[in-house]
Amino acid sequence: MEGSLEHGVLVLRLRVQLNPTRFLAHQGDPNPGAISLKRPHEALYPDPEVEARLSARTLDGGDNVLTTPAQVPAFDKRDPWWAGILRTYTGHIRKLIVDLLTPTGSRAQLDRAEFDAIRTAEVQLEFYHPDAVSWVANFRNALNVADDASGSRLYRGAEGQRNAVAAYLGLTKDARLKVYAKDVGRVRFEVVFKGASRISQLVLRNGLSPSHGIADRFICLRDEAVKQLRKAWGKVMQVTQETAATGDMFDFMARLNSGVPAENRRTMLSLLGNHRRLTATPSAGIAPEPVCRALVREGILVPAGIVTRGPRRYALAPEWSEMFDRLLGRSDAVRSLH
Repeated sequence: MEGSLEHGVLVLRLRVQLNPTRFLAHQGDPNPGAISLKRPHEALYPDPEVEARLSARTLDGGDNVLTTPAQVPAFDKRDPWWAGILRTYTGHIRKLIVDLLTPTGSRAQLDRAEFDAIRTAEVQLEFYHPDAVSWVANFRNALNVADDASGSRLYRGAEGQRNAVAAYLGLTKDARLKVYAKDVGRVRFEVVFKGASRISQLVLRNGLSPSHGIADRFICLRDEAVKQLRKAWGKVMQVTQETAATGDMFDFMARLNSGVPAENRRTMLSLLGNHRRLTATPSAGIAPEPVCRALVREGILVPAGIVTRGPRRYALAPEWSEMFDRLLGRSDAVRSLH
């Protein structure tokens, strides 16, 4: 906070850090109308239980994450709804500050209170992936090879959490893209705008002036972020086109480990990855019948072979055999006869 006396008037300049996503995550009823009826300190005070629950599920330890359908309406309703959230949120912020500066019974008189220039803004977009960590890791590594302007580093989140590693890519002189796994199934893209003068110029180029309301300027930056991300999206998809195999391998190992004793997992992985088939062994072997049946239930194996004499035969399920082809650069995938 900075203060100065100008023509007998005390001028206070406050630097406020806003987080509308976190604000919305803590609302029991996410409807802008319901939120607007709350008193500012009630609406703005974070719920400790919500904070603990959301922080526990995110890799960066942050609770700025939306998890219920009511918090994310359908696309055709999202624009007016989000505009309402922004206006309600910033309205509560302004009223709280004004009430603190001019408490009831004081002789203080308010001349005006308004939001000035935006110094930094982050526009967040998300998509879901069964293994967000692997997707981001592959994206980060491929991007670092493809673009010397990119970079990556451990992302220090809330409370010093470092389980999220972010990739960075410059989009324009005004914006930078940050990508990281928010949780195990959620990839977050953040388009980051920095510099009060640059942000003001960007807002002007899009038809608004600094005198427009803060919510209108936020919406303008959101539209600009979507435009810039759309331009970069082709490259994003190009450098991540092979990421599915890595996530599939982790899923395969989780299924394999659930059915195979620890001492036999390495051998079983080598047999299935290289031979793509398996014959049941006696109980003391690496693949006794109960283990094979467990792997059938997990979708790893399928019964195979037309010969019914002797030990039962199994083949690696086609989807997993194709995965090993992709990972190992082979074409050994076979179809079982069953």
